[in-house]
Amino acid sequence: MVCIHDVCGHGRRFERLARILESGRHVIAYDLRGHGRSPWSGPHTIEQHLADLDEVLEACTVDQTGLIGEGLGARIAIAYAADRQERVNSLSLLDPPLAPPGGDMLDRAEDERRDTAVATVDEAIEEVRRSRELRHTPRGLLEEEMAEHLVADDDGLFRCRYNHAAAAAGYELMAAPEDALGEVLCPTLIVHGRESTWLSETDAEIAADAIRRCRVETVPGSHAVLWDALAETSAHVRSFLVARKIA
Repeated sequence: MVCIHDVCGHGRRFERLARILESGRHVIAYDLRGHGRSPWSGPHTIEQHLADLDEVLEACTVDQTGLIGEGLGARIAIAYAADRQERVNSLSLLDPPLAPPGGDMLDRAEDERRDTAVATVDEAIEEVRRSRELRHTPRGLLEEEMAEHLVADDDGLFRCRYNHAAAAAGYELMAAPEDALGEVLCPTLIVHGRESTWLSETDAEIAADAIRRCRVETVPGSHAVLWDALAETSAHVRSFLVARKIA
């Protein structure tokens, strides 16, 4: 399995999910271009993200894989599965923004072009709760996130480890509705956050009709299902992958 994280995120967000999957499964999670410890240089386009994923698979000597995508990562996974069908045997899409309110995504892109530094770790945690509209995420999980992703800069302020131009480009990418669902041929799982403003119940139903073999599961909480509903999301992904393995 290859995991692709959301905008403003990093690969280690999948660590807990990876531990829950059945033993013997090889899980790869990498930082997208412009995020974490990957190069921050552009371009930050969907074409470049697909080329980067090609490089990851080649570096890990993987010919065919399942993809787990979260948010922006789900959009990249869909594009990859549609364009390189022979390389993808399953998709697990975690609250994919298939047709989110375009204005909201563009507003978020504009916000990313401003300095979002904070003075304390507590402020950073509260900003994540606000921006991700978190409902049920334990504070301990967010403290782990800050230990991995928050960096103290030379000015004494804290910033998350990603490039703001890359994040803005990611939001702009997601502002356009997904139009490749009908080209996805592999079995697909969609995990939908019940209170998500990024994926509506209607959009999830449209996707289920468009993708030939698609299963939709709804979990509590917001868009960030790996935080707000980690146990439920992990159980659905594990069940889906186990069923795929048996099949």
